[in-house]
This record gives sequence, structure tokens and C-alpha cells, in this order.
Amino acid sequence: MVFLPIIAALAAVALVLNMQDRYAATSLLLVPAPLGPQGGASVLKDNAMLGVTAAHFELAKHYDVEGADKAKLSLLDNLKVTAGKDGLLEVSVTDVDPAFAAQLANYLVEQTRQRILGLHVTEQSKKYLVVQERIKAVQGQVSEARRQQKQLGSVAEAFLNSESARVIESFARLEAQMNAQQMEGNSPVQSSLLQLRAELERSNPLVKSISPRQLATMRDLFFYQATLEELQKQALVAKALMSQDVQVVLPASQPLEKAGPKRAAMVLLAGLGGVALAVLIGLGRKAWGSMRQRLQVAV
Repeated sequence: MVFLPIIAALAAVALVLNMQDRYAATSLLLVPAPLGPQGGASVLKDNAMLGVTAAHFELAKHYDVEGADKAKLSLLDNLKVTAGKDGLLEVSVTDVDPAFAAQLANYLVEQTRQRILGLHVTEQSKKYLVVQERIKAVQGQVSEARRQQKQLGSVAEAFLNSESARVIESFARLEAQMNAQQMEGNSPVQSSLLQLRAELERSNPLVKSISPRQLATMRDLFFYQATLEELQKQALVAKALMSQDVQVVLPASQPLEKAGPKRAAMVLLAGLGGVALAVLIGLGRKAWGSMRQRLQVAV
């Protein structure tokens, strides 16, 4: 029995020597409210997300398993996701290949980030979604104004190439800028601009030769085109700010130190287990011997 601890330790040594070194690559993702890191963890572990990752990296082949479901389960076995209270989501991937572990961790984090942004739950992403909807609406208005302008004929074409048209276009652009900034009502500046535009229109004989409806159609065309340009600028700004809502605070780098297996600890535990087993066997044999003696005396 004194050899049990030695045998157990030798068996543990033989086992750990055949085990490959494993490396853990960790990345941090900032997920603000209202979703937060808990919601981010749910997005990352979503079945569709795992499936896309398994297909992208051919994890069934990498983990030597059959089928997409087993590949996803193997990925979960090598994935650790921790949601912190400070809004940080920690994603750690363990693998025998340190470079692959870092690549997989960074892919999961970036895909999670893109999916969260696509949900439009953060403040800036909501603004971006609103601007996009307004752009679609104004694009329809621009198309309709162009259609109506073509129906006006040669008079409208001549006016569009005149100096007065450039002036009216400038005023329409200013109106569009103020409208895009969501100014309510007519400000004194806006009223002055409208008055000045009216004076220029009255002073140009060509302007007088077209009907109010034709003039309104061309005004609308200028206004909607300028509004579309302003909204597209807002969309670019909103998209840039939206990308900052969910940030990769720390991308995963290739780990230099192994995360496991803890060979010394495994050998030590095996030795202690052998000692404990030897003690139990010894106590059992002693108890059995005492019981046999009592039975013999009783007989």
C-alpha cells in the first residue's frame, strides 16, 4: 500500500506528459446600457452567432468533431465569457494554438460588437436609425420633385440655368440646414432670408413669367436636394459616434504563457489521492480484521 501514492503520481506524470499545452487569449468589449455586458454575453453566445463562427473557422475540423452542433459545443467548452459591473465584457478563448486563440477571441468580440450596433439599442445607434429613415423619406421627395420638374417643360429648364435659380437654391440650402437642425418655427434670420428671396424673385422678369406652381416645384427640388445632403452629413457623423458606443477596449493578443495544464498540481493531487486511497484501504482492512475476530469469538 505504501506504493499507491507512488503509482498514482507516476500515472499522473504519464498522463500530463501526453497533454498539450493550452493558451488563453482574452479581449475586453465595452457594452453600455441599456444592453450592458450581460446582454452582450447573450448576443455572443447566441446559437446563430456560434454557428457563424464555427463555419467561418471550420471548427468541426479544428476540434476533430462531426457536425455543426458538436463544433459549437466544443467552442463553448473552450470559451469563457465574464460580464463585469463596469460595463466590460471579458471574452477568453483557450486553444492549443496561441495565435488561433487570439484570432478566434478577436473575431467573436468584433462580431458581437457589430451585432449589438445592428440592434440599434444604444443612444447614438437610435439617432443613426432615425436619420436613415429620414434619408429614405427625403430621397422619395427628391425623386417626386424631379419628376414634377421634368413636366414643367422648357420654361423651367431655362429658369434652372439662370442666376436667379442659383440664388433661390442658396436660400433653399439655408432653409434645409435650419430644418435639419430641427429649428422650430421661423427665426428672424429665416424670415429675413425669405423676404430677400421674394425681392429677388420679383426683380427678375423670368421669375415673373412662370406660374406660382412651377416656381414652388423648383423651390421644392432645391430644398429636398439640400435637405438630403444635410441628412447624409448627419448620417456620417451619427455612424462615427455610433461606432464609439460599443468599443473593443482591449483586443486579444497572442498569449506567451500557457494557461494549462497545471502539471505540478495534477501530479501533487494524484499523489495526495494515492495517499488518501492507501489510508482508506488500510482502515478498511483493519476494520475487516477486527470484524473477523469478533465473528470467530462469537462462534
